[in-house]
Amino acid sequence: MLNRAIVLLSVCSFGGLAIPSVYETYVKDNRAGLELVEPKTAVVEANIGPDTAAMGMTGGPSVTLDADASGHFVTKARLNGMASEVLIDTGASRVAIPKSVAARIGIYPAPGDWTAEVKTANGTARAARARIDRIEIGPIAVRGADALILEDGALGITLIGMSFLSELKRYSVEDGRLTMVR
Repeated sequence: MLNRAIVLLSVCSFGGLAIPSVYETYVKDNRAGLELVEPKTAVVEANIGPDTAAMGMTGGPSVTLDADASGHFVTKARLNGMASEVLIDTGASRVAIPKSVAARIGIYPAPGDWTAEVKTANGTARAARARIDRIEIGPIAVRGADALILEDGALGITLIGMSFLSELKRYSVEDGRLTMVR
């Protein structure tokens, strides 16, 4: 009888300790519409800096984004330290940014740099090749990502393409969620 009481007390004590952790695992972040999931993957608001809570079991920082109503992954990022709204586009080979955004982050293509031609959703456009020193999405940072600068009007938003995504340990899209792990 005493053994049963000790086992029951131990189970209750363990459960009491585990409940706060389980609760925190599934807390909704209403500001960003993101769900915090620990320890496997931490979901963070992508416009905040590195956070030790964002370290997944993989040992690297991770970010999970919910798709918007049209199925796109739009979030805030920092390009060379400047805040910018971006769309994560697995179909884009490179990061693509409008000329006005490039100027804000300190990239000014010379007239002779506009040698590339790209096809966008808005048609064919001229582009200049560039390199972005640092792109940050939440705690994930990539240095030296290849980019294309397009004339304003060719893009509605900065696209984060494969020149960023290929630098990650992994990324996946599942059930309307994009998870990126550095």
